[in-house]
Amino acid sequence: MGKILVDIGSSTIKTYKYTQGEVGLLVQRTIPFKDEFNPEGGISALAKKELFELIDSVKEENKSLPIKVYATGIFRKLIDATRISFIDEFFERTGLFFNIINQDLESFYFEMALVDKCQLNEPILLINIGGGSTELVVMYGKEAVERKNIDLGVGAINTKFPQINEKTSKITLPEVMNSIRESLPDLSNRVKVAFYTGGELNYMQLAGYILKPNRLFKDDDHPSLISVVDFSKRNKEVFEKVLLQELESLMPNNPKWMHGARGCSAIAQTICQKYQIQTIIPSNSNIINGVAKQEFRSDMLL
Repeated sequence: MGKILVDIGSSTIKTYKYTQGEVGLLVQRTIPFKDEFNPEGGISALAKKELFELIDSVKEENKSLPIKVYATGIFRKLIDATRISFIDEFFERTGLFFNIINQDLESFYFEMALVDKCQLNEPILLINIGGGSTELVVMYGKEAVERKNIDLGVGAINTKFPQINEKTSKITLPEVMNSIRESLPDLSNRVKVAFYTGGELNYMQLAGYILKPNRLFKDDDHPSLISVVDFSKRNKEVFEKVLLQELESLMPNNPKWMHGARGCSAIAQTICQKYQIQTIIPSNSNIINGVAKQEFRSDMLL
C-alpha cells in the first residue's frame, strides 16, 4: 500500500508518494512560514491558510492513502506554547499529526538517503541547505565520521540581503559569500567530492549549469556531476545577468522557489570553496528519501 509523505521546512513544502520502495514528488510549494511581525516567533496567518489548503488538496487527491508529516526548520524553534498550539490546531484542522523531528533525526534521515550511493575510498561531504539551517555530514563508506549543524539557511541570507532578489542581484556574490564564511566551522576531514541535495539536480538542469555525465559511480538518481569552477561561474551569471523573472519562469508551478536560488547557491559555493571541494554531485534527494529507506524497509522486501 502506498503512503503520502509530507516534508515541511521553514519555507518549502514537498509532498511525495511512496509506493513499493519508490519515492515520487507530487507537489512542491514555497510558503515562508516565519511571522516577521511577531517578535517572539510564530507562523504567519497567511502561511497557515496556504498550508491547510495544500493539505486539503493532497488529502482530496489521495483519499485512500495514509499521510505522514515530517517538519523541520522554523518549527523546532517555536516557543513551547506556540508549538503546542500549532500542533493542536493542525490536528483539529487536518486530522493529521504535525511531527516535528529534531536535528539529530533529520541528519540521520539525510544520511540514510545517500548512504551506499557513492562507494569511493575517501570521505564524501553531504550538503543539505534549508530555509533555516544547513547540515554538513562527512561520510566514509556507510559511516558518518563528522557532522556539523549550522544555524544558517536561505531565509537568513534573504533577510540580511533583500536586494539579492531584485531583477538582478544588487548585492555581489563575493559580498554574500564573505558574510556566509564567518558562520562555517572547520572540518577535520579533507573532502574532494560533495553531494548537494534538496532539489539541486532539478534546479541546475533548469538553470543551465554545465553538467557532465557522472563517471564516479552509476546511479540513476545521480546522473550528473559539475566542477566547483563551473558551478561558481554559473552562480556569478545568475547573480549578475539572469533576471529573477527568468528564473521564476523556469518553475511556473512554484516560482517563489527561485527566490531562494541565489542565496542557496551562495551558501553552497562558500562551503565548497572553504573545504576545497572539487566536484559536486547535484541531488534531488532529501530527508523523505531517508525516511522511506529507513522506516519502510519491510515494504522493499515484499
